[in-house]
Amino acid sequence: MDIIFSQPFVKVVRKIERNEQKTIEQEHALTLYEDRISVGQEYFAIKDVFDVSYRFTSALYGFLYLHTKSGVVSFIIKKDPTLFIEEYRKLV
Repeated sequence: MDIIFSQPFVKVVRKIERNEQKTIEQEHALTLYEDRISVGQEYFAIKDVFDVSYRFTSALYGFLYLHTKSGVVSFIIKKDPTLFIEEYRKLV
């Protein structure tokens, strides 16, 4: 199946090295397909996703929310997800 849209998100990992806390940002992607939204090896079937929303909490960071039958799953984002949400809504 072809990728419809890909939305980058950030995973924040904190490590302690030599008595110093370091914050590392790892970039990943939410990938929208016709039948699912994929996050690495995990995926959410489109029929199990009720809505997608977002909110920016600062000038740099925000949260993208997948409202699923299992609950709300959040992702830290830096880029506006409007196109991702529009493409999702075309499918449902």
